[in-house]
Amino acid sequence: MKPAGHLATDAYENAGHFVHFYDEDAPLVQRVADYVEQALRAGGSAVVIATAPHLAMLQDRLGIHYRVSPGKSSDSSDTDPGPLVLMDADAALAALSVDDWPDEQRFHSTVGAAIARAAARGGPVHAFGEMVGLLCERGRQAAALHLERLWSALGANYRFSLMCGYPRRLFPTNDETAIFQDICAAHTRVLPDDVFTNAPPTDAFRLAALWRQKAGALEAEMLRRQRTERQRDDMLMHSPVASALLVGPEHRFWLANRAFRAMAGRDDLAGSRYVDVYPHEARVMEGLGQVLKDGNPVVLEEYRGHGTPCAGEQGRIVTLHMSPLGPASGQAVDSVMLTAIDVTEHVLARERLENLHAERARLLAGLENASRAKDEFLAMLGHELRNPLAPIVTALELMQLHGAQGTSREQSIIRRQVGHLERLVDDLLDVSRIARGDLVLKKETVSIREAIDRAVEMAGPLLGQRGHRLDVQVAGDIACEADPARIAQVISNLLTNAARYTDAPGGDIRVLARSEGGWITIRVRDNGIGMTPETLGRIFDTFYRGKPEDGRGAGGLGLGLALVKNLVELHGGRVHAQSDGRGRGSEFVVELPRGNARPVIRQLHKLRGVVCGAANPADVPRRVLVVDDSVDNALALAEWLRSRGHVVEALHDPAAALKAAPSFDPDIVVLDIGLPGMDGYELCRSLRSLPGGRPRIYAALTGYGQEADRTRSTAAGFDHYFVKPLQPQQLLELVMSVPADRYEG
Repeated sequence: MKPAGHLATDAYENAGHFVHFYDEDAPLVQRVADYVEQALRAGGSAVVIATAPHLAMLQDRLGIHYRVSPGKSSDSSDTDPGPLVLMDADAALAALSVDDWPDEQRFHSTVGAAIARAAARGGPVHAFGEMVGLLCERGRQAAALHLERLWSALGANYRFSLMCGYPRRLFPTNDETAIFQDICAAHTRVLPDDVFTNAPPTDAFRLAALWRQKAGALEAEMLRRQRTERQRDDMLMHSPVASALLVGPEHRFWLANRAFRAMAGRDDLAGSRYVDVYPHEARVMEGLGQVLKDGNPVVLEEYRGHGTPCAGEQGRIVTLHMSPLGPASGQAVDSVMLTAIDVTEHVLARERLENLHAERARLLAGLENASRAKDEFLAMLGHELRNPLAPIVTALELMQLHGAQGTSREQSIIRRQVGHLERLVDDLLDVSRIARGDLVLKKETVSIREAIDRAVEMAGPLLGQRGHRLDVQVAGDIACEADPARIAQVISNLLTNAARYTDAPGGDIRVLARSEGGWITIRVRDNGIGMTPETLGRIFDTFYRGKPEDGRGAGGLGLGLALVKNLVELHGGRVHAQSDGRGRGSEFVVELPRGNARPVIRQLHKLRGVVCGAANPADVPRRVLVVDDSVDNALALAEWLRSRGHVVEALHDPAAALKAAPSFDPDIVVLDIGLPGMDGYELCRSLRSLPGGRPRIYAALTGYGQEADRTRSTAAGFDHYFVKPLQPQQLLELVMSVPADRYEG
């Protein structure tokens, strides 16, 4: 008859993971004996892994003797009620540990093999183990909990019940309460204690009530822990995010939800090591190990592994989150929650956007390069077009000077066309300068009436040729702060546009100017062909010339009105066009800020032009050296000056100039800037450094007319600066400006 308080033999379930805390060895051994006999009598098997003293006491209680083996079935010397394996706990623990940590593989080859053989024989299998108690006794609670999990994992493969024994003396104070609770949570049940069986009768019921209360509290805590774990597992299993629970230092899959299995393309993950499933994922293995070591989460953003969950063969991209999980006691982390979030579409969309941005930047750079090349081409084109204009202008002057009879009409045609070509070149250069930001305004107080007079002078030949009537009305002596040459250019371009697109002869063109508040308003009206709405929308675009069917195919490069808009805006003003439609005429309105300008008293505007009449020969001939690599231009200028009575030497390269200058001893030196081998700036400095000779006047001749070019020429030693095409009269005036007494004596 069993002592009072012992469980009935049918109380032990054939599956489950129980824990028994004991104070004395005898009650423990009796309970284990009952537990073993229950399995053997039912035709099953038992595996006992206990300390050597407990094994000896158990054999005495059973009345039989077995040979103790670390992993083999025991042989009976008496009636054999069924297979029984007795294993020494110390020896078994040593056999399955690596570096004081229970090794999963060794556990399965020893303990797991014994359970597997027992299960293969059929019938219930009861196992008892004290290895976990030995680990706790040695202060290795984390290893004990890990070993408990190995036992539980074994239960997923075989049906057996397991009882673990822990001496109660290992948890004497509240300091051990947490690990005590963790151990309880690792089991499905806590078995009631039999300590009261050896107590005096007067204390038996009190002790029984006490331990039942403790057992009930532990059972409640176990149930709470189990519910929490089940909730965690349920959340993991039903989470829309691919998740898996990895256990132990070998990172075996404990759980993997449907999303994770689908992304991994495998259903056989449970119990497998991560490295076996994904052998090439060293970075992930390193991250898992780091989580177990440090207890801190690790995140691999936008990971592109070889066979990583969700990456697989489809080239997917994932963000992997590795979160630590461990016992509530704060002991070492022993499991990791791995989640894999598919970010493929997000990353690919971002990369597509980045590629589009890069392509856009490349195209913009290409457009900028093309625009810069276009601007440089326009600048070079304008410069190159100036070169042939110069000798043409000079040749015309010579023809007139020599009194060529019967060619006056032809000369007028050539002169008119040269003037037109000059304006085209100037427009090209201005467009290039504005595009490159090189155009510099020279602002001063500008009389609007004088600016209009100058513009009329510039557009006069075309107005006269077309037979238009011009009416100019300026309301008072109004002025603004502006660049006088550029304002005259704006008005001249508008007059030229009006003359070109008003039917000849007999067109009416009006210029109206007045001051309105802080603005000067200039209107240019005509009764010409008018504009369609489409033309109005593009009339100020560079190179826009309109459509022939709109009547706007009247020549030009489409630069004049674009220059008007750019020049007005550079002055801080605005311009717009308006028309009531085809055949209704047009009006252009320019508004300029007055700035600090005050009304000015109008002065008579002296007309500038080429001196067409023959001038008196020089009383005292001057010596002029002309150096230009354009042979025609050099010879034409030389002939012009010789016809005026001066001594001229025309040369075409810097070396010849340096050689001839000392002996020729010029009074004035005219140098083209764009000379081969040595530019005009360097040649000027070299000529000035020659020893001996009288002081000379140096004049630069170039196709570039920006302020920076003028500044550079002054720094090189030039006294004067001419922009091609040079009007011969300008050079003659410079020559004649040299005092006559310079040559006396």
